[in-house]
Amino acid sequence: MYLSGELENPTIPENSQVSAADYIGPRIKELCDKQQITKYRLSQMTGVTQTVLSRIMKGENVPTIQTIEKICSALNISLAQFFAKDENPPDLTAEQKEIIETWNGLNPEERERLMKIIRTFQ
Repeated sequence: MYLSGELENPTIPENSQVSAADYIGPRIKELCDKQQITKYRLSQMTGVTQTVLSRIMKGENVPTIQTIEKICSALNISLAQFFAKDENPPDLTAEQKEIIETWNGLNPEERERLMKIIRTFQ
């Protein structure tokens, strides 16, 4: 899981000719594996079809930045974390980890409703 600090980020050698598809697909797969999120679940969380996700993960398609943002949101990471060479996840309390795990299990509608509730406390 991402929060455990065990995330290994694929590194791209300096001055290499690695395509976006060669990096993005494996990175998404790695993050999903670490968080135990299936392609089906990621599809539900992002609204991106399983077929498209499969093609992205295989390096057959390069996703738009909007698609990457949806995936990052579902995986609870920022774009910067997605593309970072060195991943240093923050130290979180057990309660914060539970909140993130619960969030990851929600669909987009549930997330929107929860955010409305949270905003009432601000």
